[in-house]
Amino acid sequence: MAHECDDICRDLHLYLDGEATVSTRTVISVHLEECPSCAHVFRFESQVRLVVARCCAEPVPDSLRVRVLQAIYTADP
Repeated sequence: MAHECDDICRDLHLYLDGEATVSTRTVISVHLEECPSCAHVFRFESQVRLVVARCCAEPVPDSLRVRVLQAIYTADP
């Protein structure tokens, strides 16, 4: 993967989250149109986000929420 591709992949999460600057969005958009490898990574990351969003949309039982929070607060840093 070329240096430019490394930069694109590094900033892809900003692009997907809508947090990239206008100039960065433009650079990434143009690159994705020209680079099949990075376009593949983009499609994969987009799909992963959709799956995670669907899975996280279901309500969590209160008992599970309490157990998770207890585990977090009692875990060693």
